[in-house]
Amino acid sequence: MKIASRESEATSSRRSGSGSARKRRSASAAGVATNDDRLLYIAAVAFFAMVLLAPAMVVREMAIGDISASGEGSVVRQIGYVLILLFSIFATWKQGSGLKALIMPWPLMLALGWCWISLAWAINPGVAVRRLVLMTIVVWNTFIIMQAAGYDRTIKVLRFLFVAILIAGYITVAIAPSIGIHMMLDGDIQLTVVGNWRGLMGHKNIAGAACAITLMLFLYDTKQIKPVLRWAVLLAAAFFLYKAQSKTSFGMLLIALLCGWIFQRYDERIRSFAIPMIMFLTAAGWFFYSTYQSFVFENLLNPKFFTGRGFIWDAMIRYAGEHLLLGAGYGSFWDAGTDSPIYDYGQGFVKTAGSGHNGYLDLLVAVGVPGVLLAVFAAVVWPAWKLLASRITPQRGALAVALLVFCMGHNVTESSLLERDTLVGVIMMVAVAIAQNWEQVGTASRKMSGADIFAALSQRRRELA
Repeated sequence: MKIASRESEATSSRRSGSGSARKRRSASAAGVATNDDRLLYIAAVAFFAMVLLAPAMVVREMAIGDISASGEGSVVRQIGYVLILLFSIFATWKQGSGLKALIMPWPLMLALGWCWISLAWAINPGVAVRRLVLMTIVVWNTFIIMQAAGYDRTIKVLRFLFVAILIAGYITVAIAPSIGIHMMLDGDIQLTVVGNWRGLMGHKNIAGAACAITLMLFLYDTKQIKPVLRWAVLLAAAFFLYKAQSKTSFGMLLIALLCGWIFQRYDERIRSFAIPMIMFLTAAGWFFYSTYQSFVFENLLNPKFFTGRGFIWDAMIRYAGEHLLLGAGYGSFWDAGTDSPIYDYGQGFVKTAGSGHNGYLDLLVAVGVPGVLLAVFAAVVWPAWKLLASRITPQRGALAVALLVFCMGHNVTESSLLERDTLVGVIMMVAVAIAQNWEQVGTASRKMSGADIFAALSQRRRELA
């Protein structure tokens, strides 16, 4: 009888616990903030604030000559991310999200797994391990927060922090222009960069990316934001982006906004038709490139064009040609000590670049063809397919698509894909998390024929007439 009584009490306790979890979820769904919800807010604010402030922290550490800011990485940032990760796991457990919130999508786990395997042949295992641990923590924490806190709360935190960093950028430009604006005193800085705004972001390209992301966050899914506040942020971010003169961010922003607009305006039938059109345009672009290849290379490898990236890419391509399968090991190509391959394959300023300015090439020289294919599938192909095949709400899907397209294109000229705590890389993981955890609405879409697609276009024109 005593055993039966204890079993009854245990069952009652479990029911009570599950009931409490249901109450917490119900309160959250009703918009009522619980103490456990506040823990997730704190975790999200702490994590994304660290990501946004990382460039300023790096600039400060390098200015005071902190050795830990070199190839070994910042000890302060690493400890900070570890503590935030532990707090995020604790907040997730308290909120009752369960084990599912701690699991990343399988394509990304495969990509990270290959990066960890690459430690077996890494040129500098010590540096590689530290960088890989930081990258894994950052990616994992992004998914924990996105899956435990949910879409609405995470986007709310991101909007708050991006507005805060934008305001801080304007204040820095006004009262400390030597920090907020690129000056002639910045060492080997190019003359074309002098005078461009950077705020607290360390470089005008990072500041430009932050402004572009801010614009996307306040252009899509903004029904709960007052129009006056929304337009004030949009104008402020657009002007700062103009002063930053970040051509990559501006160009990719236009393409991202176009993709978001298409996703928001048209249903899945039209989007399904758009995919082969995009593939056709891409093939046409490659045809143009192959036809005028000599002209492209003549200009690309000229240091006066594209800020000398051609020289950097040339060194990386030559190394990749000789180490196509495995690469140098994660984090072992740049700034990994005297054995870094760039010292053998690069010349002049290329040896001090510190980055390939191309996320895909950087992964290619680090983890070889298998690694870059896994990473592109996990961060681009898989989430894009999930978004296009899903019935995610148009506003939410438009934001996710715009962020994903922006980050994907941004990696053509800057390196952020699986690159530790880079801002664009983290936002890319946010977009992947949205695609992975979309909320299904309605029934699954049926296969469409060409007649169905044109009928849908005709219906759309009649509705707009």
